Amino acid sequence: RSLMLRTLFILLGALGVGDTLVVSAYSNMNFGTVLPLILGAPLLLIGIFFRPVTAFFSSTVLGAWVKWALVAAYTAFFTLVAICSCLIYREGHASPPAGADAVIVLGCGVRGERVSLTLARRLDAALAYLEENPKAYVVVSGGQGAGEDISEAEAMRRYLAAHGIEESRILMEDKSMSTLENFLFSKALIDDAVGPDAKLVFVTTRFHVFRSERIARSLGIEAEGFGADDVAWLSPNNYLRETCAIVYYRLAGRI
Repeated sequence: RSLMLRTLFILLGALGVGDTLVVSAYSNMNFGTVLPLILGAPLLLIGIFFRPVTAFFSSTVLGAWVKWALVAAYTAFFTLVAICSCLIYREGHASPPAGADAVIVLGCGVRGERVSLTLARRLDAALAYLEENPKAYVVVSGGQGAGEDISEAEAMRRYLAAHGIEESRILMEDKSMSTLENFLFSKALIDDAVGPDAKLVFVTTRFHVFRSERIARSLGIEAEGFGADDVAWLSPNNYLRETCAIVYYRLAGRI
């Protein structure tokens, strides 16, 4: 039994640490990239030093407290992940309402001057919507972050123009550095171009729709979201990160 338990700790810990190492090589560094390492490293250490660690847990009061604190923390966290994942999945698979005056594309990582795979999928979802709603404007929203040679908005504008969207339909918002600013600054552009009563939708990746809709509502902005396909091998990281973000925003009273 001890050997099986030790092997399980090592496998789970190595999976978390390995996930961070692999994902960080292909994706922009963020909390979702690092979180598997944070979760996996203690498990890996327990597995490697199994005998002295279990002796510490069973022979001292402090060890018992540490043991049950770890059990409680991991249980609570993954319970929250399960609950939030259900909410995220449901909202992320909702169909967009037709007839919007403008669609906001929420930005994410750009590698140099090229849109990332995640951002390309958001733009492809926006393109499909724009084809079905030819009178709608599109707002490309995102500033320039670390490791990005141009703003996310500029990279998105180029992508949409290369795929046949007229420049006159594209509104560029290139100052925002958060989802909240995406909505605030994009709404100001839409108010000028269409009017304050414009019907809005937004597109982001599926895992991000739930929280984004509630951020928009907190700002008094009515905008229904629809989700682009996530990059499959990034989904675990994204769901873990989004769970933390939802809990943080909720506790801070921001959604």
